[in-house]
Amino acid sequence: MSLLKRALGRTVLQDKPNAAVSNETIPEYLEELQRRVNSLPWHHQIDFGNGVLAPGNTPIEVLQAQAAIYFDRIVHGKTFLDIGAWDGFNSFEAFNRGASRVLATDHFAWSDQCWGKREAFELARAHLAPAVEVLDIDLPELSSESVGAFDVVLFAGVFYHLRHPFAVLEQVSTLAKEWLIVETHLDALDYGRPAMVFYPTNELANDHTNWWGPNPTCVIAMLKDVGFTTVEFIVHPFHSNRGIFRAHRQ
Repeated sequence: MSLLKRALGRTVLQDKPNAAVSNETIPEYLEELQRRVNSLPWHHQIDFGNGVLAPGNTPIEVLQAQAAIYFDRIVHGKTFLDIGAWDGFNSFEAFNRGASRVLATDHFAWSDQCWGKREAFELARAHLAPAVEVLDIDLPELSSESVGAFDVVLFAGVFYHLRHPFAVLEQVSTLAKEWLIVETHLDALDYGRPAMVFYPTNELANDHTNWWGPNPTCVIAMLKDVGFTTVEFIVHPFHSNRGIFRAHRQ
């Protein structure tokens, strides 16, 4: 058994999920861990500590800036559901910020429909936050019966990939007892009424899985329609054509 496997095995079996294994500062261990990380595809740039970094498409400073908005004053002591977890940065961040329970869910990014791999998520989870729960489940199957309801639900980077986003948003809203956080691509920013732009082929980022570009007024109206009393809109700190919506039930 390799040094990395032995170390990760001890990490998973520890009573304290964030406790460091004794080998984590041994150069051979770190080199092997970096090789393992580099062998996998990553969407999130994740810091494993001691200089080991996953080479994700989304830089860690972007992920941290998003998380500062997602979780500001709302996740500590709360149950948290991450829909579209991919490599798990937001799930691990919620756990580190004191969430009482974290469930990471995805299917698309972990299936043969996408270039992502669940193996990357599992490597990061084993090393950083083994207490995070995980469930491979497709969006149509998400319900209070299948996963339960959570205090805080994160729905980031998913909305614009949906053929029927309003219907799915209504479905997802039933899982959020207090907060639903939505992050999405935006379009029609100069149009004053609620509107969405339809992308019938690959007009957005040359990606045929991108279907819609709502404007902020549209997302706010949708969130209020599905039962949220207040909706705070924040322009994405790195991308002006993306936005974060913090919807709250009162």
